[in-house]
Amino acid sequence: MAVNMAVNDDLDSVRRLRVMAAATPGCVVVERVIAAPFEEVWAVAADLEGELPRYQPSVKTLRVTPGEGDRLEAVALGRAGLCASFAAVLRPGWCWMQSRTSVFGLAAVPVEGGTLLGRAGATRRRGLRMVAAPLLRRAFAAELDRFESRVRQRAQ
Repeated sequence: MAVNMAVNDDLDSVRRLRVMAAATPGCVVVERVIAAPFEEVWAVAADLEGELPRYQPSVKTLRVTPGEGDRLEAVALGRAGLCASFAAVLRPGWCWMQSRTSVFGLAAVPVEGGTLLGRAGATRRRGLRMVAAPLLRRAFAAELDRFESRVRQRAQ
């Protein structure tokens, strides 16, 4: 039996985020349509150093070091004093960051009425995964509220 190994070009960034989340134990995805053009939404998402600490409350600062192509390294300092190093991929419509203890993802695609934004994340600590999922859903919904507010503020 032959197996078709062709890549499906129809897999947009948000669909890819769903696949990555499904393959990541304990990963949660929250999506929202933001009534703004893709370029305005992605300008907030791609400004990791300037914007991520504004909508992600546990991050005090994030410092990014460019790598090759769309790869980069990031160091996050948390408000509680914890520090995490992330390997990341950042390209238009796609951000996926992984540390030893957590996963962070954003994806966006233009849709009728604005931009569909997906936020994914998980803890890599096995004992916390079951407890964390419902908390992450609520936290990500609030995070997307703040993200959407940042899009509106920057557009003014």
